[in-house]
Amino acid sequence: MNKYTIFCAVLAFWPGVLADISRTFSKECFNITGVISFNVTYKMADDKLSSYTVKLSEKAAVSDFNCNKTAGPVSATIKDGDNSLVVQFGINDKKTKYAAIDPDHWGVSSMTYNYMVKAADAKPQGMRQATAVGSFFVTPINHTYSCSSQSLKLENVTMVTGNHTITIADEFVLFEETGLKLSVGPNQTVHNDYDYHYCKADQKVKDIVPIAVGVALAALVVIVLIAYLIGRRRTVAAGGYERV
Repeated sequence: MNKYTIFCAVLAFWPGVLADISRTFSKECFNITGVISFNVTYKMADDKLSSYTVKLSEKAAVSDFNCNKTAGPVSATIKDGDNSLVVQFGINDKKTKYAAIDPDHWGVSSMTYNYMVKAADAKPQGMRQATAVGSFFVTPINHTYSCSSQSLKLENVTMVTGNHTITIADEFVLFEETGLKLSVGPNQTVHNDYDYHYCKADQKVKDIVPIAVGVALAALVVIVLIAYLIGRRRTVAAGGYERV
């Protein structure tokens, strides 16, 4: 077995070593694709904060969902071992703003992460829940939300002890994504760039590209004009153009 064969075997059987793997979670009313991870910040015994990162594993899958809007919000639950992510979507197909979502737009209205903290220095260890409620990833209906990199802070961390639910101050979770593609409604095939709705960071990049191209072309025109004027001046200084 040569070195090339060994290298290919590593790529095939050891995914995630060289690059994160994009995952797709899809049902008839939603599609979530991207590299998703959670940066968990927790309290230690001395009340200082520490953190670690959890990435969705290859075993993560949709364990529950709702596509019937009359029965409740469109939602998806992605389970990965002890942890689970619950995403609820708000769809505003009316002509007035509703729940902070513009008319003819959809968005994520809430995100809940249920997770187990097993770190030896955690105070205390155990199951927690972090939530974010609002209007996130808002996108025109029949368009797909797209973002190369983005994070969302989930706060209001709670923990059940006995018959009581306690709030753990200062703890939080960052939902982090890379290459996120998110759509609601019948799964759509994206035909061109206009089918996407880009996050603000990506919109700025897309705005910069045509500006940079325009500036480069303008600079090229100026350089050619200057070169022409210099050449013409030298010709005149040398005795003018030869007349026939």
